[in-house]
Amino acid sequence: MNLEQLDLALKAETKQEAANKAEGDYDTLPIVPDSSTLDALRHEHGSLLELVNNADGAVVSKQDRYKSVPFHSHDWLELAYMYSGSCTITFENSAVTLHKGDCILINSYVSHSNSCCGEDDILINFLISRKYLNANFFNRFSDASYISSYFISTLQNDHRVNDYILFNSADSRRLPIFINEYLIEFYNKGIYSKDFLDSYITLIFLELADIYKSQGREETKANDIIYILRYLEENYNSCTLDSTAKFFHMNPNYLSGYIKKNTGKNFKQLIQEHRLSQASRLLLNTNLSITAIANEVGYDNVTFFYKKFRESFGCSPAEYRNI
Repeated sequence: MNLEQLDLALKAETKQEAANKAEGDYDTLPIVPDSSTLDALRHEHGSLLELVNNADGAVVSKQDRYKSVPFHSHDWLELAYMYSGSCTITFENSAVTLHKGDCILINSYVSHSNSCCGEDDILINFLISRKYLNANFFNRFSDASYISSYFISTLQNDHRVNDYILFNSADSRRLPIFINEYLIEFYNKGIYSKDFLDSYITLIFLELADIYKSQGREETKANDIIYILRYLEENYNSCTLDSTAKFFHMNPNYLSGYIKKNTGKNFKQLIQEHRLSQASRLLLNTNLSITAIANEVGYDNVTFFYKKFRESFGCSPAEYRNI
């Protein structure tokens, strides 16, 4: 299958869509979200719940056109990608309209409904079990930034932080490439498909994490911690708790507690981790002296840098460079 064949396959009218067109859309959606309506959402090979829970990765489900999807919720994460056209997803207290190239990640147990998709509206849903994410997935983000780490912790949290995360991904160069390749491999499985699909889904989430990091306040459901973490990433080698609190017009004690509450780590731990992480990169990828690297990442006291580096990595900077 190539890209042209994929496009034709996604836009071809299925038997269910033909039946939907003949029957017409629901007159109204349920006013009260009801997770039991999930029972009405069937797949040709069985229930979506059974499919997702038994899958080794993501299950792809194209939304059937010509009929809206009533309010429902589920225990998997749903990554919805607007392949073409548009669709509105309604939550209990808000609604989001996706246009071509947009992506939204809906957290577990969040009630939502989807508007009726017309002929040109192709909405692709990646249904991902929490079992897959916890067991196989997040270790691939071993070098994640603060933003990516927060993004990941949001998804892993049983007590959801966000109902959804909206990504303004329409201008992304890489995302449609990764998604198209995933879809082609998913629909045409071969001997190495599992490895390809795992790699593609990792690339998809890495690209989303990068988009998530750069988008603005009005474009995300995330709270202020994202902007604080971004500030720390950009100023880790020089900022202090007081200077950061001043920048965000916060009391230092309040800021310290706010960071701890949202990340599980205090200000010093975050700064230390980022400085040492950057130092490790410089050790492996530059010829700078250890003293120069210590100064570059914000340590004036080189002896203290050596101590903290050994505590974190179990060896000296020189030994780490020669590994």
